[in-house]
Amino acid sequence: MPIRMMTLCCAALLLLGISAAPPAPRTLSFTVGAAGQDIAVQPGDLLRFSLSAAAGTGYTWRALEVDPAFLTLVEKRTSSVVPAQGGVPVVGGPGPLTVYTYRVTAALKQGTTDLTVPLYFAHLPPGRAFTADVRLVQFNLIAR
Repeated sequence: MPIRMMTLCCAALLLLGISAAPPAPRTLSFTVGAAGQDIAVQPGDLLRFSLSAAAGTGYTWRALEVDPAFLTLVEKRTSSVVPAQGGVPVVGGPGPLTVYTYRVTAALKQGTTDLTVPLYFAHLPPGRAFTADVRLVQFNLIAR
């Protein structure tokens, strides 16, 4: 194919918005209610998980071990929920919000095989009891 023809083809593809570049990284936000779903991700994506707890119960959210080959914790922060104007916090009402933010650092692939990488969060009771009811939520990261 002559150089002139290749140049024209490339120019036409650019005008049509077709390129070989991967899609731009995104920021994706999730809550406990979205648990169980598959999340298609690519390197560079930011994943923000907002996990709320009931006020006055002492329960907290913890991320279980993540695979450092694919995810890096960027930030973990906990903030208290401010009651409505003139309101008083009520046990069992809206409580603290814990937000975990991760960056996807590598494609979810091993060779040519796409991987599914689970991400778990545990809702833990206060104290160090040997037995306790623990709520687990899971998100599955898949290649985009």
